Amino acid sequence: MTTRPHAGPVHGEAAPTRQIVLRTAALTFVPVVLAVAGLLHPHHLTQETAERWVTLHLLLLPVFPLLTGTLLLLVRGLRGAWVTTVRVGSYIYAIFYTSLDAIAGVAYGTMVANADDLASLARIGPAVDVVGGTLGLIGSAGFLLASVATTAALASRHGGRRVALGGTVLIAASVLWLGSHIYWPEGVLTVLGLGLGFGLLTVSTQR
Repeated sequence: MTTRPHAGPVHGEAAPTRQIVLRTAALTFVPVVLAVAGLLHPHHLTQETAERWVTLHLLLLPVFPLLTGTLLLLVRGLRGAWVTTVRVGSYIYAIFYTSLDAIAGVAYGTMVANADDLASLARIGPAVDVVGGTLGLIGSAGFLLASVATTAALASRHGGRRVALGGTVLIAASVLWLGSHIYWPEGVLTVLGLGLGFGLLTVSTQR
């Protein structure tokens, strides 16, 4: 599969340093926000933590999908099958991971916060975990697909050697994202790894 730019040569003058810094900061902003949220995220959902649990997930509903917005910005201006794959993977992630956030985060947290019969909730919890875990896994798999396609698209445009480091970091963090949320420490380090991959790819492709 090949990736074709809209126009313009492959090689050119490097972007101004200020432009690179601002673009890198913009594209790594979402992972940093998620990392901070991960530091505040309760490790266990109880009636004592339910209010913070629900509030946090409500605030994050519009944030999680923005991760793939970064991937789409990285391949902006490119065409080809890899770019199409980025879009497909991003769509899968946005739909399914947001569903996880809504069900296991907002809905179940609200139930726990207002429950009178915690014994019944204890029986419901494992079922919610299965559904939420499945949705999250599908969404994360879509993100991994989009990350691999983004790296391939940028390699076709800029050369494999230039994007090798950033692409490797991004894909490795995306693999870890399959089995982690934003809980400290694994989840926080994972989203920071995504941000590092975004940043490295941004810097290495600024021409």
